[in-house]
Amino acid sequence: MNKRLITQTKQRFASEVLWHFVGYNKSEDEQYKTLLSILKDGLRKDESSKGTEFKFVDNRTKKPVTLYGYPVVCLADIPFKDLHIHAERYGRFAIGFHKESVICNRFNPVLYVNQHSNLFHRFIELELEIIAYLERTNKEVANKFHELLLYLGSLAKSGDLKANPENRIDWDDLQINNFYYEREWRSIYDWNFKNEDIAAIIIPDHRIRDFIKDMKSHSLIIGEVTPIIPFSMIYTL
Repeated sequence: MNKRLITQTKQRFASEVLWHFVGYNKSEDEQYKTLLSILKDGLRKDESSKGTEFKFVDNRTKKPVTLYGYPVVCLADIPFKDLHIHAERYGRFAIGFHKESVICNRFNPVLYVNQHSNLFHRFIELELEIIAYLERTNKEVANKFHELLLYLGSLAKSGDLKANPENRIDWDDLQINNFYYEREWRSIYDWNFKNEDIAAIIIPDHRIRDFIKDMKSHSLIIGEVTPIIPFSMIYTL
């Protein structure tokens, strides 16, 4: 057993499996179709979106500001015993990936930012000053600085770290929720994972029979011995 796994047996707040739940703001049928699509075509960014959004209220103007990052694909580093909390927001269908595979395929942990932090607001002030200066003096460097900010926006997420996490879409849209407990990992690249990258699948109990049938007819990226876990077991294991 390597040193990281030895440490993992002591630190129970991290997992050797990272989870992608498919059901944010979707019906059960939509979740199931999304699950099958991912297992057939891999994890794909939403290219129709503007990308990740990084929202906050400017301390000086008291107005909401939005910065953007590249579109991303997301996973959550949450121990199995706590998945039921995540499932309340993101549904009952999930794909678990081995952390080793995730690390080797260009994912990074998200940097969570307290939107009320003076340090954070000073960073924003400097960012605006630098952009204004570069736009006047060196357009090429200004474009590179914008690219740098897009990378940063893809890896950072703001929120109210004092708040109790609530399952409220309006709070999520404004980023006034507390996302810290999601322990998100992101990649700005599509992931054509292989069946050996998958650690387990979680599915509602009454959908398992359909899924086993669809595994054969849809040419899904899943091994014959990959565990298929009934959703009810996340409350009992």
